[in-house]
Amino acid sequence: MAPEDALRQAQSLAPAGKIRLTSMTEPTQSIHPILLPFLGVLRIRGEDAARFLQGQLTNDTRLLADGRTQLSACNTPQGRVVALLRLRQTDDAIYALLPQELAATVAASLRRFVLRAKVDLQVATDLQVAWAARTPTAIPEPAASEIVAFDYAPDRQVIAAHGTTLRAMTGLSRERLHPEIENEWRAADITAGLPQVFAAASGSFVPQMLNLDRLHAISFTKGCYTGQEIVARTQHLGRIKRRTLRYRLPPGPEPAPLAGLSLAGQKVAEVVMSATRDGAVELLAVTSLEALGRTLVAEDGREAVPVELPYEIGSG
Repeated sequence: MAPEDALRQAQSLAPAGKIRLTSMTEPTQSIHPILLPFLGVLRIRGEDAARFLQGQLTNDTRLLADGRTQLSACNTPQGRVVALLRLRQTDDAIYALLPQELAATVAASLRRFVLRAKVDLQVATDLQVAWAARTPTAIPEPAASEIVAFDYAPDRQVIAAHGTTLRAMTGLSRERLHPEIENEWRAADITAGLPQVFAAASGSFVPQMLNLDRLHAISFTKGCYTGQEIVARTQHLGRIKRRTLRYRLPPGPEPAPLAGLSLAGQKVAEVVMSATRDGAVELLAVTSLEALGRTLVAEDGREAVPVELPYEIGSG
């Protein structure tokens, strides 16, 4: 089932809610959410919030002031990606969207660097996350509660709001989840070439291996941040020997993160994420560029056929 079909099914289960997203710069929109319980939110408050994140994440958080949603990475001191964050700044806080399973880990990791900065960083357990379909219809209703909107991808917007707000808007609750939405969300990410780091692979890859330089998630001019030396050295010395590529497997189990793919008996790739769509298994894998364009073999013997990404990765 495609995300659009999942949306229509969810809409048939509950009345369509309409809210005004006052945090958005775009015109008012109609919203018909599907809950995304596998995504969580961090709330970073305080007068030093943007400055603090500038010293921790790969992207330039000063740019958040223009209302954009920004993709960024939180790294280990060794330059390995702990988690990918989508950031959005409002008048009172900066919010970070990430996998729910990593929210507490990332919050604890970032708090270690707060020191004297005036920053309060918490997992926003009071917010639920939903996928919102857009329509051009203007709805003149004021927002009644805290609502944060993330432009996740060109065709996908995510909202985070208090559970009571979402229930009041749509009638949806945690007891009425769409059973296929997590798989379909991953499949949509894979189609778009958007990697996601889950707990099993956290700390395994440098940002360029995940194509984050191609996805505008790294600033090479912002100055120092945790892991910056490794990221900059990788970029400027031309040591990018592995990139995230897309593959398709025949029907069967979905390979777990870090499962191997081989060429001529040698492991040349590690799975980042996978999902089932139309009977086949789609996946993204960090792959040696020496194997670019080659059919690989999964650990269970199935062939992993390369599929084009929607953007260029270059040769390094």
